[in-house]
Amino acid sequence: MNAPDLLPDGTKVYWGELPARTRLSKTLEILGETLLTFGVVIGLFVGYKAILQDNQVGEVQTVLAKVYEAEPSKFVAIADVDELADIFAQMYVPRFGENWTRLVAEGTRWHPVLNEIGVGHYRNTEMPGEVGNFAVAGHRGGFGGAFKQIHELRDGDRVYLKTRDMWFVYKYMQTKIVEPTATGVLNSLPEGLEGASIGGRYMTLTSCTPIFVNTQRIIVWLELEYQSVMTPPEMVSHGGN
Repeated sequence: MNAPDLLPDGTKVYWGELPARTRLSKTLEILGETLLTFGVVIGLFVGYKAILQDNQVGEVQTVLAKVYEAEPSKFVAIADVDELADIFAQMYVPRFGENWTRLVAEGTRWHPVLNEIGVGHYRNTEMPGEVGNFAVAGHRGGFGGAFKQIHELRDGDRVYLKTRDMWFVYKYMQTKIVEPTATGVLNSLPEGLEGASIGGRYMTLTSCTPIFVNTQRIIVWLELEYQSVMTPPEMVSHGGN
């Protein structure tokens, strides 16, 4: 037994010998440390790959949008939109970045709309410029993350839509977090939109939230400010000729 330690009050404390570590305990400790390190490395790799893949897919979607931007005749006329993945508009959101742009296609299926094209139109909701609610969806994380920055939209922001022969300019109104079951946000008169009125011309952006968790939905509402056959002045420098 080791020599006793003497406390200030004179008490002697005898410490027992620590049990010798067994080979099994040493092996388990090494294994635990290895698994922990491996888990950290894998987590970093997956995170890096997700970000890298997001950027790469996003760039491809942007290039595709630029192709349509240069050849407006490629757009399906709004009146003729019918089939899944019909591409009928190009979207610009300055808040998301100077070079941000995506195509808008019919339907909200992951493939081939949200994953490859970028933004999808909820079938059975109105089309751009119509009375009611033009509603679209986009990924927040993964597959280019078209709406990754949707939470940043605020008062004064605008979303621009370019179709074959018309521009539509929507102005920000409100952001709301809802449950996935709250489908009323897509109604012609959106449920939960403050100041909504019959006859209004609205646009709804939807995505999953929190990012990569996806337990709820983030909703952004906008209202049509104006439409024109002419390019909005502020979009000329943006590249939306």
